[in-house]
Amino acid sequence: MAKILVIDDEAELLEMMRLVLERREGHQVNLSADGEDGLAQALAEPPDLAIIDVMMPGITGYEVCRQLRANPTTASTAIIILTARAQPVDRDAALEAGADDYLAKPVMMNELLERVNTLLAGREAREEAVPTGVIALLSLRGGVGVTTLAVNLAATLAHSSLTPPQGESILVDFCASSGHVALQLGLRPQPNWSSIVQADDLNAEIVETTLLEHTSGLRVLASPIFPIVGQAMPRGLVQTTLKILKQRFAVVVVDTSSVLDEATVAILEEASRIGLVLTAEAPSIQTAIGTLRALKQWSDKLHVILNQVTPGPQPPTEAIARTLKRQPTVIIPFDQAQARALAQGKPLALHNPTSSLTQAVRDLAQALQVTGK
Repeated sequence: MAKILVIDDEAELLEMMRLVLERREGHQVNLSADGEDGLAQALAEPPDLAIIDVMMPGITGYEVCRQLRANPTTASTAIIILTARAQPVDRDAALEAGADDYLAKPVMMNELLERVNTLLAGREAREEAVPTGVIALLSLRGGVGVTTLAVNLAATLAHSSLTPPQGESILVDFCASSGHVALQLGLRPQPNWSSIVQADDLNAEIVETTLLEHTSGLRVLASPIFPIVGQAMPRGLVQTTLKILKQRFAVVVVDTSSVLDEATVAILEEASRIGLVLTAEAPSIQTAIGTLRALKQWSDKLHVILNQVTPGPQPPTEAIARTLKRQPTVIIPFDQAQARALAQGKPLALHNPTSSLTQAVRDLAQALQVTGK
């Protein structure tokens, strides 16, 4: 049984939906004839699925949809938009507002039930297939925002229903040239993994003593303050560290170095998912092409993440996908609030849940779902 909210100003349609969804399917159904009232109901008691008409008194269904997506408590609610118009532009508008599906009026109840059941089944599958294991974010070209994505992704996983149990994720900075994970979280990177390198016999207790804790509860394994000259961490030590962390945490998010040395290769071997980050600039795209070729053996677990780090128009995503011969899994939009967040040591995922970057990172977290440690 699911909790379903129907918002529509047609009284007869509301009652018909109640009959079909409640009596025939056994769902718990709440009704509202007004956009503002329906939004208030949803925020007070988040539904599993919302069916929302576009044209209503007060605020439109599109605005209700956008506000549901912007609120952390309802961001994952399945949403079907209803509209009397059936043009492609109307469907596009519904999806852009954040709807999962779109139905034109008059609504056929059998079709509505089919769409409802499909969305609810998808929701159950997502709840079962939660992210676990090691997620490595990588770019062989600096300045594309890998660290920012790693910080916001780990923060998102640590404070959402995506990770079981809540809070059981860790962020690891394996950058050997003075990584900035701790800086972006407003933490002093002491202790850091240099203690692991110096350990005679590495074990879980030693690793635990090197971990930092952010005020949000997110755990962090920081990189040394000063760059490492030569080999940073031996391959075997990287593997042992990650295995210890996998036993302790549901998800291990790794910010990797921008070189394919032995340590980075060991991380990629242990990873359940690899996120290759690039921007729309020609040098970044060229580097990504070479990286995809170099990582061909891990193609099945590799995701391309297109990160927009500058404002203004961007090249068409389709053109970039054709060049890479791979479709980006997620596009992270430019967010002007990000610069201030970095300066304050307050990642947007923790302090601005309605930002466009936060929403996109949440989509990335969903896309990186894996099923085994």
